[in-house]
Amino acid sequence: MKKLFRKLKDKKPTGNDQGLSETTSLREALPSIAQDITPPAPIQTPVAQPSPPTTTAPPIEVLPSSNICQICFHLDATHAPRDGNLNTKDPSWAELEYNLPPDTHAAKLVPKSEDLINSANGGCMHCFIVRTALNAIHPGWENEKTILHIFLAPGVPVVVRLEFGSLITTHMSREEALQTYGFDVPVKFTVTVRDAEKPSVDVEIYRPLSPSPSGGSGAPGPGFDLSSLVRHVGFGEEIPQCAGNEDSLNFINQRVNECITSHGCEGNNKLLPQLPSRVIWVQAHTPSRIQLVEPTGIRAKYIALSYCWGSVSPDTYLTDARNLESRKAGINYDELPPLLQDVVTCVRALGIEYLWVDRLCIVQGDGGDFSTQAPKMGDIYGNATLTIAAASGESENDRILLERDTKAGPFSLDLKLKGMGTLTLKVRRRTHNIETEYVGGDYGRVSTRAWIWQERLLSSRTVFFTPRALKFECHHHSVWQGYAPGVVGNSWSTHVELASSSHNAWLRLLIEFMKRNITNASDRLPAIESVMKRIAVNTGWSPFWGVFEEKLVESLGWSAIDLKTSSRQASCRMNPGHYAPTWSWASVDGEITYIHVLTDQHYAPLHQVDPLMYELQCRDLDRATGAITMVGSYLIGGIRCTIEPNASYSEESEMTREVGKYRYTHNVRVSGQHPDFLFNPDVPLMSVEGDPNQPYSGSAVRAPYGVDDPTEKWTGNCLVLLVARRSKRSLALLLGASLRDIDGAAWERIGLSTSIDVSVWDEEHVKTGPIRVV
Repeated sequence: MKKLFRKLKDKKPTGNDQGLSETTSLREALPSIAQDITPPAPIQTPVAQPSPPTTTAPPIEVLPSSNICQICFHLDATHAPRDGNLNTKDPSWAELEYNLPPDTHAAKLVPKSEDLINSANGGCMHCFIVRTALNAIHPGWENEKTILHIFLAPGVPVVVRLEFGSLITTHMSREEALQTYGFDVPVKFTVTVRDAEKPSVDVEIYRPLSPSPSGGSGAPGPGFDLSSLVRHVGFGEEIPQCAGNEDSLNFINQRVNECITSHGCEGNNKLLPQLPSRVIWVQAHTPSRIQLVEPTGIRAKYIALSYCWGSVSPDTYLTDARNLESRKAGINYDELPPLLQDVVTCVRALGIEYLWVDRLCIVQGDGGDFSTQAPKMGDIYGNATLTIAAASGESENDRILLERDTKAGPFSLDLKLKGMGTLTLKVRRRTHNIETEYVGGDYGRVSTRAWIWQERLLSSRTVFFTPRALKFECHHHSVWQGYAPGVVGNSWSTHVELASSSHNAWLRLLIEFMKRNITNASDRLPAIESVMKRIAVNTGWSPFWGVFEEKLVESLGWSAIDLKTSSRQASCRMNPGHYAPTWSWASVDGEITYIHVLTDQHYAPLHQVDPLMYELQCRDLDRATGAITMVGSYLIGGIRCTIEPNASYSEESEMTREVGKYRYTHNVRVSGQHPDFLFNPDVPLMSVEGDPNQPYSGSAVRAPYGVDDPTEKWTGNCLVLLVARRSKRSLALLLGASLRDIDGAAWERIGLSTSIDVSVWDEEHVKTGPIRVV
């Protein structure tokens, strides 16, 4: 390895440290070193090598210093500003990533790339470690426009995130925040402008558990333990090179057995589970040894599969009414698609005889039984001994028992300090992106699918076959291959239990669920049905069209996320059919948020100072159709939509095509004494023209599925229904006349506003009465 550090001679520490920060300095421990300094050698960026073999660095000498580097803080979280807020119970990144005590002092640094490089050049050993680690995984990063994030916490590896782009900080005044969000506080935003063509890179720096032949991570020199130089850097284990080798199978078995004996993730049921109505027997007494069977009253361990179907064609391997009997006679292993071959191999290796795969155990297509089997998903995944999540595959043609990519490391970083010994660290690309675990992680296409979202929450325990490592998760904790013994992560699947004790947690689950894609829009509610049933059992709440009846009013506060910020047009779209009432989030397709009504975590201080006081009441609801009758204060308003060409739009640019060709502004007037207010449309809107004697004539409505967005300005009427008040602003639904229920004088939701001055509701022309929303 090339030289790592500049030799220093009589260098005085600067504000960046440029040295070590130890209670016992190296000068005190090894007094001879200070007299054995040679002139500085030109510094060169080292290139770390994969291990094995290990490349030994040339001798390095470091002058002692009592100053702490203000760039890297010597990779010691206790010296750096704390991440999170104990007073507001806002968790740090480490508490969200790992199962750590809430008072753990974690830090998240965002140094400028050039500052870290200069500090490394100036002699800071820890900055140089970071610089070297990044070069090992992404050579040449110093010559690109980058943003660094350094994540520090005691007992866990150091993580460095390398992003490509720049940071922009903007400030929003109290008035702007009040107008936009309904919050009477100034807001500061730091936005990362990323290079869309270069995904971020997460690098992990850790101490190896096994010592190297040259002295390991803590080989002591004469009178000084070198491991103390990096004692804040956590340990890590090597990841098996193949997902299907003995070490990987042992990892799965150990985690499953530990969970069964110690965690009780199945609840109070200690009996073997009853097999589903159809399962695949992988140790069958047939020539093929694989058979679809229909057991009755049999209890045994079984494994369920969670995976991406991929595109469906006439050649897709599944069970339908035509081949059901042949599947029951026997299944040829060689005819199985690659994914199912690997799953069968894995199930057999784990010593389990039965496997449940939806496309084989549910009869598909005409004459099938999906409608009767789908409601059983909660029991099927919940009772499985283990769920295998094929995270490394995107279809039935992708295998999961794969060799690991050696380009991700690990690499050995051997720092040989002259006359002291060798300090060994390891560097690798992180197995999973940091700061994504608490929202379910990012493991590829499986993390984008709505059905898999439900399967994961319902499963007692899951093992994810990701491209870089296996991950085990139960309702107690999670463990990645590569974690040191005793280091565990939080379990995302426990959100189903959290949602049973906190409605805020349920709303957060809905936000995550609506980020997931689904092939058939009509499956959106069925894909969450079993999760809602599980929560209903725990709480006594009653599921009602994607919300809980007891929390109906609070659940109305969703809004579409405006991803097209420069167009101001709703990013959600109508579904091809009417699958849910318009007041429900399930009536649209796209990402939503409940930011305006959440009252926990970092929203807690705001709601303590300026709480949301609900006034709307539910009088009646129709379970069959989802229609609800609400009683509250309302006004008749007028919407004016202005449409202007987007100056930055270009057909040649994918980014501007996504933003849109036009800019939309929706202003609402409810009283001449008050200024117009803005609102967030749920989907693109339009005005209905026609017979003036009809109740819907002149009303603003949701643009139907398949209808292009309007290109000319329009005006329309609406009803503004008060939901809740704050001290200065109010939360209100905007409703348009229903085109489906003309005779019933019903209304349909078209948007949400958080910026109406609260004094509007004290005026004489405000009415109070029942409003029927469908």
